[in-house]
Amino acid sequence: MRRLRRMLALVALTAAAATPVRAQVQEWQNQWFWGVKGGVTTYSINSSTATSVVASPAAGAEWLITRGRTALYAGYSLTLGVLDSTLATFSGVSAPLTVGFSGMRRIQIAVLVLPLDGVLQPYVGGGFVIETLPSAGVSFPLGLSASVQSAINQDLQSRSSGGFFLTMIGAQFRMRKLAVFGHAQISPQGRDFLLSSGSTSFEFGVRYALTGAREDDVTTRR
Repeated sequence: MRRLRRMLALVALTAAAATPVRAQVQEWQNQWFWGVKGGVTTYSINSSTATSVVASPAAGAEWLITRGRTALYAGYSLTLGVLDSTLATFSGVSAPLTVGFSGMRRIQIAVLVLPLDGVLQPYVGGGFVIETLPSAGVSFPLGLSASVQSAINQDLQSRSSGGFFLTMIGAQFRMRKLAVFGHAQISPQGRDFLLSSGSTSFEFGVRYALTGAREDDVTTRR
Protein backbone atom coordinates (compact mmCIF):
# COMPACT_ATOMS: atom_id res chain seq x y z
CA MET A 1 0.00 0.00 0.00
CA ARG A 2 2.84 2.37 0.86
CA ARG A 3 4.46 1.69 -2.51
CA LEU A 4 1.17 2.38 -4.28
CA ARG A 5 0.80 5.71 -2.48
CA ARG A 6 4.32 6.67 -3.51
CA MET A 7 3.56 5.83 -7.14
CA LEU A 8 0.35 7.87 -7.06
CA ALA A 9 2.18 10.82 -5.51
CA LEU A 10 4.86 10.62 -8.22
CA VAL A 11 2.20 10.60 -10.95
CA ALA A 12 0.45 13.59 -9.37
CA LEU A 13 3.70 15.56 -9.18
CA THR A 14 4.53 14.75 -12.81
CA ALA A 15 1.07 15.86 -13.95
CA ALA A 16 1.33 19.07 -11.93
CA ALA A 17 4.71 19.86 -13.46
CA ALA A 18 3.47 19.16 -16.99
CA THR A 19 0.32 21.29 -16.68
CA PRO A 20 2.04 24.70 -16.82
CA VAL A 21 4.09 23.61 -19.87
CA ARG A 22 0.98 22.27 -21.61
CA ALA A 23 -0.93 25.47 -20.79
CA GLN A 24 1.96 27.61 -21.97
CA VAL A 25 1.95 25.87 -25.36
CA GLN A 26 -1.83 26.00 -25.69
CA GLU A 27 -1.82 29.74 -24.98
CA TRP A 28 -0.10 30.47 -28.29
CA GLN A 29 -0.79 27.45 -30.50
CA ASN A 30 -4.06 27.28 -32.47
CA GLN A 31 -4.85 30.92 -31.68
CA TRP A 32 -5.90 33.96 -33.70
CA PHE A 33 -3.83 36.97 -32.59
CA TRP A 34 -4.93 40.53 -33.39
CA GLY A 35 -2.34 43.27 -33.16
CA VAL A 36 -1.34 46.86 -33.81
CA LYS A 37 2.10 47.99 -34.88
CA GLY A 38 4.22 51.01 -35.63
CA GLY A 39 7.71 51.61 -36.90
CA VAL A 40 9.63 52.90 -39.87
CA THR A 41 9.83 51.92 -43.55
CA THR A 42 12.93 52.74 -45.60
CA TYR A 43 13.16 52.94 -49.40
CA SER A 44 15.32 54.63 -52.03
CA ILE A 45 14.39 57.59 -54.19
CA ASN A 46 16.25 59.02 -57.18
CA SER A 47 17.19 62.65 -57.68
CA SER A 48 19.05 64.47 -60.43
CA THR A 49 22.33 63.98 -58.58
CA ALA A 50 22.13 60.78 -56.51
CA THR A 51 20.02 58.07 -54.93
CA SER A 52 19.06 58.63 -51.30
CA VAL A 53 17.41 56.47 -48.64
CA VAL A 54 14.26 57.80 -47.00
CA ALA A 55 12.93 56.59 -43.64
CA SER A 56 9.20 57.15 -43.20
CA PRO A 57 7.14 56.50 -40.04
CA ALA A 58 4.49 53.84 -40.48
CA ALA A 59 1.58 52.35 -38.55
CA GLY A 60 -0.86 49.53 -39.14
CA ALA A 61 -2.59 46.36 -37.98
CA GLU A 62 -1.80 42.66 -38.23
CA TRP A 63 -3.22 39.20 -37.71
CA LEU A 64 -1.35 36.03 -36.72
CA ILE A 65 -3.05 32.64 -36.94
CA THR A 66 -0.96 29.97 -35.21
CA ARG A 67 -1.11 26.24 -35.83
CA GLY A 68 1.49 24.05 -34.15
CA ARG A 69 4.87 25.68 -34.64
CA THR A 70 3.86 27.56 -37.79
CA ALA A 71 1.68 30.61 -38.30
CA LEU A 72 -0.02 32.52 -41.09
CA TYR A 73 0.75 36.24 -40.94
CA ALA A 74 -1.26 39.04 -42.54
CA GLY A 75 -0.53 42.73 -42.05
CA TYR A 76 -1.37 46.18 -43.36
CA SER A 77 0.71 49.31 -42.88
CA LEU A 78 0.68 52.87 -44.15
CA THR A 79 3.51 55.40 -44.11
CA LEU A 80 2.41 58.57 -42.36
CA GLY A 81 2.69 62.24 -43.30
CA VAL A 82 5.30 61.82 -46.01
CA LEU A 83 5.65 63.87 -49.21
CA ASP A 84 8.45 62.58 -51.45
CA SER A 85 9.44 62.60 -55.09
CA THR A 86 11.59 60.43 -57.32
CA LEU A 87 12.80 60.50 -60.92
CA ALA A 88 11.50 57.91 -63.39
CA THR A 89 12.04 57.36 -67.10
CA PHE A 90 9.03 57.03 -69.42
CA SER A 91 8.83 56.21 -73.11
CA GLY A 92 8.31 59.21 -75.37
CA VAL A 93 10.28 61.54 -73.06
CA SER A 94 14.03 62.04 -73.38
CA ALA A 95 14.70 63.06 -69.76
CA PRO A 96 13.46 61.50 -66.50
CA LEU A 97 10.30 63.02 -65.03
CA THR A 98 9.62 63.88 -61.40
CA VAL A 99 7.02 61.65 -59.75
CA GLY A 100 5.59 62.92 -56.47
CA PHE A 101 3.79 60.71 -53.94
CA SER A 102 2.50 60.90 -50.41
CA GLY A 103 2.57 57.70 -48.40
CA MET A 104 2.91 54.04 -49.30
CA ARG A 105 0.46 51.24 -48.54
CA ARG A 106 1.81 47.78 -47.76
CA ILE A 107 -0.12 44.50 -47.49
CA GLN A 108 2.00 41.64 -46.16
CA ILE A 109 1.24 37.90 -46.30
CA ALA A 110 3.76 35.40 -44.91
CA VAL A 111 4.16 31.96 -43.37
CA LEU A 112 6.21 32.00 -40.16
CA VAL A 113 8.01 29.31 -38.18
CA LEU A 114 8.13 29.59 -34.36
CA PRO A 115 10.55 26.85 -33.22
CA LEU A 116 10.41 27.49 -29.45
CA ASP A 117 7.70 27.31 -26.78
CA GLY A 118 9.37 29.69 -24.34
CA VAL A 119 8.33 33.12 -23.15
CA LEU A 120 10.75 34.66 -25.68
CA GLN A 121 9.94 33.27 -29.12
CA PRO A 122 12.02 34.03 -32.22
CA TYR A 123 10.37 33.55 -35.60
CA VAL A 124 11.34 33.64 -39.25
CA GLY A 125 9.43 33.28 -42.48
CA GLY A 126 8.71 34.44 -45.98
CA GLY A 127 5.89 35.44 -48.27
CA PHE A 128 5.02 38.42 -50.40
CA VAL A 129 4.10 42.09 -50.04
CA ILE A 130 1.92 44.32 -52.19
CA GLU A 131 3.19 47.91 -52.20
CA THR A 132 1.17 50.80 -53.61
CA LEU A 133 1.81 54.51 -54.03
CA PRO A 134 -1.84 55.64 -54.26
CA SER A 135 -1.17 59.36 -54.78
CA ALA A 136 1.65 59.13 -57.33
CA GLY A 137 1.55 61.91 -59.93
CA VAL A 138 3.89 63.19 -62.67
CA SER A 139 5.09 66.75 -63.18
CA PHE A 140 4.81 67.22 -66.94
CA PRO A 141 7.17 69.64 -68.74
CA LEU A 142 5.75 72.37 -70.96
CA GLY A 143 5.07 71.42 -74.56
CA LEU A 144 4.41 67.72 -73.92
CA SER A 145 1.55 66.51 -76.10
CA ALA A 146 -1.71 65.27 -74.62
CA SER A 147 -1.25 61.81 -76.14
CA VAL A 148 2.16 61.39 -74.52
CA GLN A 149 0.80 62.60 -71.19
CA SER A 150 -2.03 60.07 -71.41
CA ALA A 151 0.42 57.26 -72.16
CA ILE A 152 2.62 58.29 -69.21
CA ASN A 153 -0.36 58.35 -66.83
CA GLN A 154 -1.34 54.84 -67.90
CA ASP A 155 2.25 53.65 -67.42
CA LEU A 156 2.35 55.36 -64.05
CA GLN A 157 -0.65 53.38 -62.79
CA SER A 158 1.06 50.06 -63.48
CA ARG A 159 4.39 51.22 -62.03
CA SER A 160 2.98 52.65 -58.80
CA SER A 161 1.88 49.22 -57.50
CA GLY A 162 3.50 45.79 -57.42
CA GLY A 163 3.90 42.51 -55.57
CA PHE A 164 7.30 41.41 -54.30
CA PHE A 165 8.94 38.66 -52.27
CA LEU A 166 9.10 39.28 -48.51
CA THR A 167 11.46 37.97 -45.83
CA MET A 168 10.60 38.43 -42.14
CA ILE A 169 12.63 37.82 -38.99
CA GLY A 170 11.67 38.80 -35.46
CA ALA A 171 10.77 37.75 -31.93
CA GLN A 172 7.93 38.11 -29.47
CA PHE A 173 7.83 38.22 -25.68
CA ARG A 174 4.71 36.42 -24.46
CA MET A 175 2.71 37.11 -21.32
CA ARG A 176 0.02 34.41 -21.57
CA LYS A 177 -2.16 35.48 -24.53
CA LEU A 178 -0.56 38.92 -24.82
CA ALA A 179 2.68 39.32 -26.78
CA VAL A 180 5.02 42.24 -27.41
CA PHE A 181 6.89 41.81 -30.68
CA GLY A 182 9.44 43.34 -33.00
CA HIS A 183 10.46 42.26 -36.47
CA ALA A 184 12.14 43.32 -39.69
CA GLN A 185 10.62 42.89 -43.16
CA ILE A 186 12.88 43.00 -46.21
CA SER A 187 11.60 43.18 -49.78
CA PRO A 188 13.56 43.54 -53.06
CA GLN A 189 11.28 45.61 -55.29
CA GLY A 190 11.00 45.02 -59.03
CA ARG A 191 12.84 47.19 -61.54
CA ASP A 192 9.56 48.43 -63.06
CA PHE A 193 8.31 49.75 -59.72
CA LEU A 194 8.82 53.48 -59.12
CA LEU A 195 10.89 52.65 -56.02
CA SER A 196 13.06 49.94 -57.53
CA SER A 197 15.81 49.54 -54.92
CA GLY A 198 13.87 47.59 -52.30
CA SER A 199 12.23 48.41 -48.98
CA THR A 200 12.92 47.50 -45.37
CA SER A 201 10.50 47.86 -42.48
CA PHE A 202 11.23 47.74 -38.76
CA GLU A 203 8.00 47.26 -36.82
CA PHE A 204 7.12 46.94 -33.14
CA GLY A 205 3.76 46.35 -31.50
CA VAL A 206 1.49 44.21 -29.39
CA ARG A 207 -0.76 41.28 -30.31
CA TYR A 208 -3.41 39.45 -28.30
CA ALA A 209 -5.07 36.07 -28.84
CA LEU A 210 -8.75 37.01 -28.98
CA THR A 211 -10.11 33.72 -30.29
CA GLY A 212 -9.03 30.17 -30.99
CA ALA A 213 -8.03 29.29 -34.54
CA ARG A 214 -10.04 26.05 -34.43
CA GLU A 215 -12.70 24.34 -32.36
CA ASP A 216 -11.55 21.89 -29.70
CA ASP A 217 -12.42 18.25 -30.25
CA VAL A 218 -14.96 17.40 -27.52
CA THR A 219 -13.66 13.83 -27.40
CA THR A 220 -10.27 15.09 -26.17
CA ARG A 221 -11.59 17.31 -23.37
CA ARG A 222 -11.01 16.18 -19.80
